[in-house]
Amino acid sequence: MAGLQRGGGPLWALGGTTLGVCLTRVAGQLVEPSTAPPKPKPPPLTKETVVFWDMRLWHVVGIFSLFVLSIIITLCCVFNCRVPRTRKEIEARYLQRKAAKMYTDKLETVPPLNELTEIPGEISQKNKKKKKDSVDTVAIKVEEDEKNAAKKKKGEK
Repeated sequence: MAGLQRGGGPLWALGGTTLGVCLTRVAGQLVEPSTAPPKPKPPPLTKETVVFWDMRLWHVVGIFSLFVLSIIITLCCVFNCRVPRTRKEIEARYLQRKAAKMYTDKLETVPPLNELTEIPGEISQKNKKKKKDSVDTVAIKVEEDEKNAAKKKKGEK
């Protein structure tokens, strides 16, 4: 063992340089401590914290909640969205809707008002067409003959 010397081989020198290179790289990655004071923490958020426009947090929360509440109340009033509470109310509402649907269905079958009513002394276009298209009865022919005869007598005089 007298022939081996410590630190004398080429392998040992190669390992030493590799270790030195690695240590310099690791040292470059270490964060150097700064001498500046640490950043102050932001103040905690409390109800007295000024948010914007010199309004405190509880002011903003209150105004926002009143706004949302007013929208909900308005929508409930406009759309009448009250929830029935008893079985009677539920059944009554069902019957009311059923009756309303039947009423609207019946209304659709009723003809318009101008077709149902006639103005006295007015001969509508529909009546003229009906008279021309309809089959004359004996009574209508007799009335027409009497009118024609009266016109001839007036014409002769």
